[in-house]
Amino acid sequence: MDMKEQDGINLIDKIIADSNLWSAYGKVRKNKGAAGVDGMTVLELKRYLEENLPELKESIKNNSYQPQPVKRVAIPKPDGTKRNLGIPTVVDRTVQQAILQIIEPIIDPYFSSKSFGYRKGRNAHQAIQQAQVYYEEGYRVAVECDFKSYFDTIHHQRLHAFLEEFISDKMVLKLIWKFLRSGILDKDIYIETTEGAPQGGPLSPILANVYLNKLDRELEQRGHRFIRYADDFVIFVKSNRAGQRVLEGTTRFVENKLGLTINQKKSRVGGATTSTILGFHLQNLKGK
Repeated sequence: MDMKEQDGINLIDKIIADSNLWSAYGKVRKNKGAAGVDGMTVLELKRYLEENLPELKESIKNNSYQPQPVKRVAIPKPDGTKRNLGIPTVVDRTVQQAILQIIEPIIDPYFSSKSFGYRKGRNAHQAIQQAQVYYEEGYRVAVECDFKSYFDTIHHQRLHAFLEEFISDKMVLKLIWKFLRSGILDKDIYIETTEGAPQGGPLSPILANVYLNKLDRELEQRGHRFIRYADDFVIFVKSNRAGQRVLEGTTRFVENKLGLTINQKKSRVGGATTSTILGFHLQNLKGK
């Protein structure tokens, strides 16, 4: 499908339009956040853009723009482990945000209504309300599926192919590919990125959803009742036996077709009211 707009302007030109880049700058500034590997802060970004905007636009247009590696920062998780974030430079964050602002309105309408994470106007509470509906319809067994290191194991070639279904502008696809391949700097050690989309940049949430849109569509085709919030997803069935079967079938699809791994230790089949779904218990919501 060709998603180019009818007015004949390439997506790359929309991305590098002054109004779009300055709007992206405003979002990056508002989100604050740490400096990347070059040490430039959000406060220094405006002056940099004022002085270098024409050169930045030209480098994106002629395909010479090269994102810098992301800075690895480990954030402690509640279970004692750590989640690795990848912090792009403030300039790279601005370019990513500029891309996002143009591609999100094109791609998002094609996402499943059962996908609630990282999407405008959608949130975890809506996901829980949907779970409540399934429960009231008699689907009282929850199949909780957990990915092993999802953001670190996204397969780049597959992601590129999935993106091509929505975006026909080759320049945009090349630019996104550069961000995927820009590498990670962990203290002073450079790590090449041949897979994964590090959490921390404006593009990683939509890329994560593009990838898992394939899972959503498969679950819909199989007639499953489910909710997904980013890399957390729960399927609702009527019996434990059906739940085990669904967990096995879903694991096969995820591992064979998406090249991801289901963490069997953290995935489980159990009563929906005994499960913690996106941090909530269904019985907490009864009567509300």
